[in-house]
Amino acid sequence: MANAYYGKNIVGELCDAMTLPNATTKDSTAMVFIGGPTNGQLWIDVYAQTALAVLTTSTFSIEFQSFSADTAASAIPPFSTANKGGIPGASGTAESDAHMYLMHKTAADGALAISIGSLITQMAIPEDLCRLLAHDYVQLTFLTDENLSAQTVDAFVYVKF
Repeated sequence: MANAYYGKNIVGELCDAMTLPNATTKDSTAMVFIGGPTNGQLWIDVYAQTALAVLTTSTFSIEFQSFSADTAASAIPPFSTANKGGIPGASGTAESDAHMYLMHKTAADGALAISIGSLITQMAIPEDLCRLLAHDYVQLTFLTDENLSAQTVDAFVYVKF
């Protein structure tokens, strides 16, 4: 379990030694419940459980998605066309073409090489966007056009004080 290895106050694991995709899209192996105000203290970390190497000519992305229920059918990026600026009680309208990336490497970016055990990326969970859309669950999606199936990652939600 990532909690023992990384020593953080884990709320939930998104994936533990998850194999990366082979030229396709792959969701993290779990969703994490984040319901209620996060006060900017809930974060996502993604670590390389094996060394991570992506070729110069290849793409690799890690996308954040939020959900209204613990089912993939409710997944959308947490953006809103009617986000009332964080006003309590306001609601949001989902923007279906929006994307929120923790990492977005294109073929023009050059090679990517991350050592085993290193932090790949992290982000604070966007409290207001998730709350306004009534999204209580989060998940990551990994996308590549290269075969990365020999490489694994850990990802989890934790409380950062």
